[in-house]
Amino acid sequence: MHHVGVDTGGTFTDFVALDVASGRVHALKVPSEPADPARAVAGGLAALQARHGVPPVAIDRLIFGTTVATNAVLERKGGRTALVATRGTRDVLEIQRQWRHRLFDLALQRPEPLVPRRWRLEADERVGADGRPVTPLTDREADRVAAEVAALGVDAVAVALLFSFLAPAHEERLRAAIARAAPGLHVSLSSGICPEFREYERTCTTALNAYVMPKVHRLAERLEAELGAAGLRGALRIMQSNGGLMSAAQARQAPVRTLLSGPAGGVVGAAAVAAAAGLRDVITMDMGGTSLDVSLVRDGQVALASEGRVGGFPVKIPQVDTHTIGAGGGSIARFFRGTVKVGPESAGADPGPACYGRGGTEPTSTDAAVVLGLIDPAYFLGGEIALDPDAAARAVESGIARPLGLDRAEAAQAIVRVQVANMVSGIRAVSVEQGLDPRAFALLPFGGAGALYAGLVAEEMGIRRLLLPVHPSVLSALGLLMTDVKYTEVRTRLVAAAAADGAALEAGYRELEARLAAALAAEGIPPARTRLERVCDMRYHGQAYEVPVPVPPPGPDGLDVGALVARFHAAHRRSYGHADEREPVELVNFRVTAIGEVPKAPLARWTGGPGGEAPAPKGERRAYFGDAGWLACPVFERHALAVGARVTGPALVEEPGATLVLYPGHRGVVDALGNLLVTVPA
Repeated sequence: MHHVGVDTGGTFTDFVALDVASGRVHALKVPSEPADPARAVAGGLAALQARHGVPPVAIDRLIFGTTVATNAVLERKGGRTALVATRGTRDVLEIQRQWRHRLFDLALQRPEPLVPRRWRLEADERVGADGRPVTPLTDREADRVAAEVAALGVDAVAVALLFSFLAPAHEERLRAAIARAAPGLHVSLSSGICPEFREYERTCTTALNAYVMPKVHRLAERLEAELGAAGLRGALRIMQSNGGLMSAAQARQAPVRTLLSGPAGGVVGAAAVAAAAGLRDVITMDMGGTSLDVSLVRDGQVALASEGRVGGFPVKIPQVDTHTIGAGGGSIARFFRGTVKVGPESAGADPGPACYGRGGTEPTSTDAAVVLGLIDPAYFLGGEIALDPDAAARAVESGIARPLGLDRAEAAQAIVRVQVANMVSGIRAVSVEQGLDPRAFALLPFGGAGALYAGLVAEEMGIRRLLLPVHPSVLSALGLLMTDVKYTEVRTRLVAAAAADGAALEAGYRELEARLAAALAAEGIPPARTRLERVCDMRYHGQAYEVPVPVPPPGPDGLDVGALVARFHAAHRRSYGHADEREPVELVNFRVTAIGEVPKAPLARWTGGPGGEAPAPKGERRAYFGDAGWLACPVFERHALAVGARVTGPALVEEPGATLVLYPGHRGVVDALGNLLVTVPA
């Protein structure tokens, strides 16, 4: 039997098939189909059978990572969405927050709400801050609101009422009324999607969920239809933003949890590869055709955040802490105000870079790499796609070289240098701007284009170690096979630590755990393979934001509040450099994550190459390295390098999905897992 990971990107859809019995891995890439991602999945499954002898009937688990929800938000192409709010609060999406993410930008434009004002309705009801009804929601009022929603002709509706995280009955009554008035309408309740305080963030997250629901529903239906037609009978699971898996049914109900689905898989895979290579602190850099996703792994742990932003909107769900910028292989380079600008616009999969020969005429990062000799036009994707070097040269010549008065190589190098500067800014955002020294980390690039430029990025940042993994172009798909099912429940209850009842808090945590255990049991995961993690979001009295604190084991009288408060002071000191044990402490959010362990892909020992530290190159190619000019580079086949093989730059190491560039003076050695560990000179 096989487990298959499928990662849908903006340019390519990546497949990794794991033979469970032998541990052998097959990888391939097919062009993405943005209009119908399920069609690319069907095409990839057919290619797996034709090229590697893996028929769909032999697949017992298929895990899917998708950017459908993300793209729907970024491109503003989600469903027509309405909002139902408590009377007097329908404009919370418009008011947003006084806080500005770019404080001194006088021209800052806030994003337009996903729900226009004409589709924001109010219900005559109110729940107080103690969870008790102040104005009860009557059946007549619920039916009136439902009738108004039905008359709008929208695709989805978000229901976000005041203090519904304390008392969800009013929201549930509205959902029932809407179901009667408009059967088939997608309904999203804040009490189910984001049962936490802070009205704007909770309402916005619920609206985002409703906004992407129609697209994710259609995708799930198309996927199940295509997989069924292909003969696949195994379980389908979807990657979540938090680095865990969920069922297709859960994805339909909470598609907002898939907003960072694709990047999460890559970070999980990168963390596993780094740990196996003995590296605990790494900066991961996923560079595909459209974007660059940067994240941190510290002490072997993937960095998680309880809130992020997509398209300028807050998303209050657990997620891998990732910084995304528009810097991919397909990023378009343009002459702009006397200089070169690269990205964030991308040529995508259609028409793609000029060298694809599909009608693209603007130069991209990939075209520059072809002009510089870094990519072999005859070996792109292992020769499956023949690139047109003349088209790449024409695009670079007309778009950059001629306006700047440079020759083609200099113009292509200018594109690369600007691209590298963009990548460095992304790495600084997750390291230097967080008070961390990037030189203390190793850099782990992956994606189809990551290893092309990682050496230059490392030189710019002062990073001395690179880890170039096996199958870097499909590491995100491999990461889908290296994680577990993961669900989170949260409850907001503002409690002063000095007055907290340990027994009552323990009972509250056990209630959350019971819900999660039922969710995992519904997926066939027994208690023996279930792990529970408790976290409490805490703050000093008067603070605006909280610090997440792992909860200590309970004592005989319930939750040990004293030990929890001590942990909070220590966590606050780690995060902010100071703590004050005399200040009163508040407990705010009580969170439990349930992890259901499932079989994962092992990292097999590397068996490539005939042996020896001095491998023989398969050929030689001239490549341009800026000030060093054109240099003759030995070209090595990745799978011909044995454990212990040493490669010194300038050199090119090729595999079907990626080219690894060792810049002059860089030294690499192949480890026991086939990774190329590169030392960058000071």
